[in-house]
Amino acid sequence: MKCGTQKLVISLLWAWWNGRNKANVGAPAGASVHEIIHRAVVFSSDTLQKVNDGGIQSTAGRREIRKWHPPPADVLKINTDGAFKEKEKSGAWGFVIRDSDGYGFIAGAGRLRALYDALSAEGEACLAALHAAMDAVISRIILETDSFLLVSAIKSSDLDLGPGVIFKEIRELLSLHFTPKNIVHVPRSCNNCAYELAHSGLLGDPNYPIVGLRVCLVAKNF
Repeated sequence: MKCGTQKLVISLLWAWWNGRNKANVGAPAGASVHEIIHRAVVFSSDTLQKVNDGGIQSTAGRREIRKWHPPPADVLKINTDGAFKEKEKSGAWGFVIRDSDGYGFIAGAGRLRALYDALSAEGEACLAALHAAMDAVISRIILETDSFLLVSAIKSSDLDLGPGVIFKEIRELLSLHFTPKNIVHVPRSCNNCAYELAHSGLLGDPNYPIVGLRVCLVAKNF
């Protein structure tokens, strides 16, 4: 059995065992089959997220911090991020769309009342960014996120069941309205602006997200 398959099977057994234990102690109605599968896939992929985060090792053995890079002149780059509060099951989203000069074309942030998990927050951030881009008649994009799991969820249908329906919607929007040059995972150091916007969204009113045009001049390494 391949290593990836082994991890998925182990994660599925863990998710099922965890749900069974909660039911045995009289906890409220447990997760559905779709939710258990969703948790298992996310859990088994978590190690890949950790491996792909961070900088690049230089030849001298020191960690080289990567920075945000502007897109080509005919493309806009979208950076998105989500924030999640485990206890409250709430969170926020943030995104910024920049041009080849690093200029902030559109940025936004908003609070989310109810979320299933951190990956759902990442998906909501991506969806908010795509809707804002559509409103501004933007079609040629590069999509960047510091969530390896979000990239995987967009590029495949593995997480479409249960809470993962949002990823199917993202793929449909990309297919119908955009010409994505690339959808890539980047380290946090390349996604700082979206990260800060998402965390500022935690302080906002969930009924009034903030989306602005020509919001700011953003440094190219932020």
